[in-house]
Amino acid sequence: MKKKTGKAPKKNSERFERSDFSDFSAYSFEPAPRSGNDPYLRIRQVDREASKNYTKNEVRRRQNKKRKIKNKARNVLIILAVFIGFLALGITLSLTIFFKITDINVTGSSAYTAEEIILLSTIEKDDNLFLIDKNECITKLTEALPYIYDVKITRKLPATVILEITDATAAFAIENGDDSYILTDDRLKVLEAMSPEKPSGVIMITDTAVESAIPGYAIGFENEDVTQCILSLVSAIQALNMTEATSISSTDKNNNSIVYNNRITFKLGSCNNLESKINRGLTVCAELDKHNDSIRGTVNLSVDKQSYFTEE
Repeated sequence: MKKKTGKAPKKNSERFERSDFSDFSAYSFEPAPRSGNDPYLRIRQVDREASKNYTKNEVRRRQNKKRKIKNKARNVLIILAVFIGFLALGITLSLTIFFKITDINVTGSSAYTAEEIILLSTIEKDDNLFLIDKNECITKLTEALPYIYDVKITRKLPATVILEITDATAAFAIENGDDSYILTDDRLKVLEAMSPEKPSGVIMITDTAVESAIPGYAIGFENEDVTQCILSLVSAIQALNMTEATSISSTDKNNNSIVYNNRITFKLGSCNNLESKINRGLTVCAELDKHNDSIRGTVNLSVDKQSYFTEE
């Protein structure tokens, strides 16, 4: 019987000698080079190559040049900041201390006194000349004083405001039924709600129920369709400069008319193509007036491109 020697049996791993690993020294484990497209690598390489070609004096000159550019940019920023500061200070002083209104002048109005206009405007003495709200002032005056048609506001340095007033004139009238009239301008703003007289030359608005007539504000009709038609009729008359119109009427959106010289009625139908229809009516009237300038009747213009005259 063989005795155990106490030595462990050789394992298969002992077959690998140290010499088996000696060939690994032939390999290099240096990191892989960066891609040629790496911008940072290219910049560093260019800087290294360029720095090799500069002398110490050249390097110093380049550094001084960069320092001068930075100083110049800093000085520009400082000057700009100082300028903005002075500008802000000037604006603040202009809005708080300087340019306070001392005079308000009114021109052009024959309907109201300068005192009335100044009192009801939104402009007061000691207000800043450049902070006045022109639109607010115009709205306030044209509503509070109905016979003001428009206001032009001019600033005059150093401290004067000029209000140039355009007076309104009556363009349309509506009979109230009690021998009084509602008068409006050509924008249909109410000038008077109960005028005892009808001014000459105004165009009557008939057959139309009024809902509100407050002086200084646009007139309101009960029917919204009628409101739009009246506005369209007024616009067409103004566009054509139809001085022969003596009255207009609208009972609904499909029944509208204009009376020519108090004797020939233009039946217009709907409010579509009003200018074309009225032009045809004026052409018919011109032909009729050649033969009889006092003829009376009705021209039906409700059908496009056709006109029918019926004598009374």
